[in-house]
Amino acid sequence: MNAHREQWVRCYAAAMEPEAHLVRGFLEGRGVPCLLRRLGPSVYPVAAFGTEVLVPAEWQRIAEQLLRRRRRPTRRVLRLPARRKQA
Repeated sequence: MNAHREQWVRCYAAAMEPEAHLVRGFLEGRGVPCLLRRLGPSVYPVAAFGTEVLVPAEWQRIAEQLLRRRRRPTRRVLRLPARRKQA
């Protein structure tokens, strides 16, 4: 066994594979090395049980800080314009 082998740890768990790819792209765009790991076996071409985003152990703190600081969805409700009545 290689003594210098990196240990990869989970920094994010996504329910859907596209979400995991977005997180991976976000982190890699900021210089954080990432891998994706599908959870559970599946006969389907997509990850049926979710996907984990893995980073080297020494990058975990940085990755988690970046993910916490990313823009969060707003809880504000956007009002749609009133419908005009048709004559």
